[in-house]
Amino acid sequence: MEFATVIKRSAVALLAVAALTGCSLRSMAVNAVMPALANPAVYLSEEDPEVVRDALPFLLKTIESILDSDPERQDALLFANTGFLLYASAFLQADAEIAEWDDYELAAELNGRAQRMFLRARDYGLRNVELDHPGIAARLRDDPATAAAVFDEEDVESLYYLGGAWLLAISLGLDRPALVADLPAARALLDRALTLDEDYERGALHSAFVTLESVGEAMGGSNARAREHFARAVELSEGLDAGPYVALATGVAIAEENREEFRELLETAIAIDPDEEPSNRLLNLIAQKRAQVLLDHVDDLFFEPLAALDDDAENRP
Repeated sequence: MEFATVIKRSAVALLAVAALTGCSLRSMAVNAVMPALANPAVYLSEEDPEVVRDALPFLLKTIESILDSDPERQDALLFANTGFLLYASAFLQADAEIAEWDDYELAAELNGRAQRMFLRARDYGLRNVELDHPGIAARLRDDPATAAAVFDEEDVESLYYLGGAWLLAISLGLDRPALVADLPAARALLDRALTLDEDYERGALHSAFVTLESVGEAMGGSNARAREHFARAVELSEGLDAGPYVALATGVAIAEENREEFRELLETAIAIDPDEEPSNRLLNLIAQKRAQVLLDHVDDLFFEPLAALDDDAENRP
């Protein structure tokens, strides 16, 4: 039976049981099924991205139904943060990047949807941390570094997904000053997570910082720091995560007009065997698809120097 079918049947069964009268019965049903439903590892290890694309929307609406009846259920809040972030980044934003080459209107529509889902993911993440730290959302905006200092090691997963969703929403909303003003808050969350557990998920935080540091010096970024995070991400993942290679290629190599490095990074990403690290299989497959599209458009991203073009013309018969 296909994974998507299993998920849908489980979710339907959950909703059916939850419809029974009595709060205790609903709670028992949710408690019994939630650990199986809200397990990101099941999705991240999937070998067919389309199965996850088909399964996630129904599951996410099921999770939202649970939160509608139990707004303070933290495992559901964390999964909603994680799931909407995954769907928006792995599918909507990835599809938008492909569409940009041929259909700007479609790309804009997909990016708009992705941004709205990133913001929904952020809001669920904020609700999650607010339960343990009332008022933290406001404090993060007023004094990010001090506010983030209240989190400890058990919060790293929440910080990673909340900070990541917030950062990606900002990256698609650079024309919205109020949203861009939240960048220090998103960065403080990821900074704190990195301080608490720098090897979380085999370098996932360092990989995120490659993107964060690639925003340009005007927004507090640094290509040199991006390269340092890249090196550490590769070390911690033992070279089995395609993400850092694609992030450095798109964030730094293009900015520095380094065509040779750009191609080398993307070819390295594509050469990674997704089955070598099953827990990251889905994200590797998606990163490799993105890497191939970028390689196919390398001539659109980098322009040959005029001198090189003149030399080619002279060498033609």
